[in-house]
Amino acid sequence: MDYQHILTLIAALSGEPGDEFVRLKNGGPVPATPITQIVCPRPFPADEIEGKTIFCGAVQVPEDHARPDGKKIGLKFTIMKSRSQYPEPDPLVYLQGGPGGSTFTIMNKLARVYEPWRKTRDIVFWDQRSAGLSGHSVNCYTALAANAVKIAKNDIAMPQLDGTNADNNLVSDCLKELEASGVDIARYNTYANAKDLRTIMTALGYPVYNLYGISYGTKLALETMRVAPEGIRSVIIDGVAPPWVHLYDTFALKFSESIDRVVAQCKADAACDAAYPELEKVIIETLKMAKAGKISYRGQPLDVMAVFEPFAARNGHDNNMSMTPYLPAFVYELHRGKETPTVDMLVDRGLLMPVAGDKEVSAAAAALPKHQQGLIATLADNAAIAQRVQRSDDNVMAELRESLDESSAYGPVAVLFDRELEKALRTLKAENPAKLEEALSNYVALQNVEAFRSALSSFVKENTPASSSARLLALVEGMTDAEVAGSFAIIRRDAAKSEAGFFGNMYLYNYACQEDVPFNSFEGYQKYTASLKYPHLGDAWDGMAKTFFGACSAFKPQPRENWFEPVASDIPTLSIGGYYDSQTPASWAQVAIEKLTHAQAFLIPEAGHGAVLYQPCVADMGVAFTNNPQRKLDDACPKSIKVTWSFPEWTKKK
Repeated sequence: MDYQHILTLIAALSGEPGDEFVRLKNGGPVPATPITQIVCPRPFPADEIEGKTIFCGAVQVPEDHARPDGKKIGLKFTIMKSRSQYPEPDPLVYLQGGPGGSTFTIMNKLARVYEPWRKTRDIVFWDQRSAGLSGHSVNCYTALAANAVKIAKNDIAMPQLDGTNADNNLVSDCLKELEASGVDIARYNTYANAKDLRTIMTALGYPVYNLYGISYGTKLALETMRVAPEGIRSVIIDGVAPPWVHLYDTFALKFSESIDRVVAQCKADAACDAAYPELEKVIIETLKMAKAGKISYRGQPLDVMAVFEPFAARNGHDNNMSMTPYLPAFVYELHRGKETPTVDMLVDRGLLMPVAGDKEVSAAAAALPKHQQGLIATLADNAAIAQRVQRSDDNVMAELRESLDESSAYGPVAVLFDRELEKALRTLKAENPAKLEEALSNYVALQNVEAFRSALSSFVKENTPASSSARLLALVEGMTDAEVAGSFAIIRRDAAKSEAGFFGNMYLYNYACQEDVPFNSFEGYQKYTASLKYPHLGDAWDGMAKTFFGACSAFKPQPRENWFEPVASDIPTLSIGGYYDSQTPASWAQVAIEKLTHAQAFLIPEAGHGAVLYQPCVADMGVAFTNNPQRKLDDACPKSIKVTWSFPEWTKKK
C-alpha cells in the first residue's frame, strides 16, 4: 500500500465523492432495473476501497422471467474495477459454484485468483438467486426459529445450525413456509439464473462480456450459452459439471477417477512404476483388506474411508504443497503392513501438506554453494517480512472498516447495544442455561421482524437477566431511528453466520432436487457405484448420498425437457479439468464440449476442483484465451507440471 493509495483511502473514509462508479451510484443505465449501492460485506481485500476500486450493489430481477412486470427479487453483486486506465469494454464475469454458494464469502480469494484478468478488464460477480446474500427471498426464518436453534458448545453469542445433516422435517417446514409466503420455488433454477445473468449485465451497462464458471458455475455457463447467449464473447468452464450428466447417480465417479489419475501418472514415470509396480492392483487389494478388517495402524483398524481419504483430501487444499507424490507409498505401506514412514507423516500432519516456508526453501537450497544458500536465506527473510506487512495492512484495514461501520452503517449506540447484549447472554448462560436456548431462538426470530424500537425493548425484557436489562433498555431508548435500523442489521448479520450451514444446503437442494433428482435416484447411485473398478467406494459415500436423496423427498421435481440435451453453440469455449478433482470428474471437461464447435479442452495435472486455484499457468492460459478467444492454445501448461515422486528408504531395499 503506497502513499497515493493511503490518500485515496482517506478520501473514501471522509465521504468525498468519486466518479469511478458515478453512473451506478445514480441508479445505473437502465431505469427498468435500477441499481442500489450497498455496503460491501466484510471481509474484503485490504487494498480495495469501496466506491473507488470496488462497488457493491443490488439489482431487482423478475422472480419469473416470463412475467417481467411481476414479483421482483433482489440480487447482490460486486464489480472490481480494472487496474488499467484503458480497460477492455467486456468484463470477466465469475459464475459461482454450489449451487447456492456465495461469492461474497470468498471475495479475498476471488480477488487473488482473477487479478491476472483485472489487468485488462473489470471483474463482475454476484450471488445468484437462492444463494448467499441473494438468498433472503427463500429464507424460512420462522421454521428455523421454531425448530433449528442449537446452542453452541463454546460460544453463546449466536446459535449454530447444523448444515451437514439436514432434518428432512425442517426442509419440509421450510418449503411450506415459503409457499405460504408466496414464493414460487419452482422459479429458482439454472434457467432463471441464466436469464438473470443477461439482466444484470445489461443493468450494469455491459453489452458484451466473458464468462468464467467453476463447478455449478460451469453448469450455469453452459445453460446461459443455451438460453441467453446474447452478449457472451467467450466462456471458460473449469471443474466442469455438464447439465446432461447424471451428476448425483455418479457421486463416486469423481473419486474413482481421482485414483485412476494417480495410477496413470505413476505408471508413466519409470522410477515410480519400478518402485510401486501394479499400483492399481495394490489399491484394489488394500481396499478389500480394509473392508475385511485386515488393516490396522497404531493398534486401530482402518476402514475403507481411511485408505481412500488422502486421494480426496488434496482436492480442498489449493494453497498447500501437493500430496500426490506420497500416495503410492501410502497405499503400499498399508498393504505391506511393515514400515510406514509415509503413513506416519501424512497422518501426523492431518493429511494437510505444509504451505511452502523457510524449511522447504532451506531443503531446496541445500545443494547450492554456501554463499548462494546465504543469499537464498536473505530472500526467504524478505518474503517473511512481506507477509508480516501484508497481515498488518489487513488488520489495520479491518479496524478502519469496523470503525466506519460503527459510525455510519450501524451507529455507535447500536454497536454498544450489541456488545452489552452479548455480555448479558453470557450472564444468562451462567444463571439460567435453560432460558438461554429460548433467548437465542427469539434472537434469531428478530431477523424477520420490522426494525421497531418496541421489538428490541420487548426482546430485552423477555430474554435478558434483571442485572442487565435496565442498561440495555436505556441503550434502546437512546438510539436514533437510524441506530435502531442498524441494530437490526447487526442481528441479521450475526444470524446469517449461524444459519449459513443450513441455508447453504437448502439453497443447493432448491436446485438439485428440482432439476437433477428427476433424473437421479439413490438406487441409480448404488447401481453405478457397484459398477466401478474400486470396490467399496460406496462404504465411504453412501451416507452422503442417503442424506441428499432424503432431503430431496420434500421437493416437487421440476424436470426440464432439454436438460439432458448437450449444449450446442459456436461461442468460443475453453474447458478445463483437474487431475485430482474429487468433486467433478476431470473427464467431464471433454464431455462438455461434445457439441461446441469452437471449443478446446485441457486436463491439468496437480490440480483439483477449479484448476485455476491450483496452478498459475491455468490463469496464463485463461487470460490468453479471454484476450483472444480465437487463439488455439497448446498444451504448454499441463506439460510444464511435473510430479516428483517420494521414495522412502524401504523402496530402495528391494
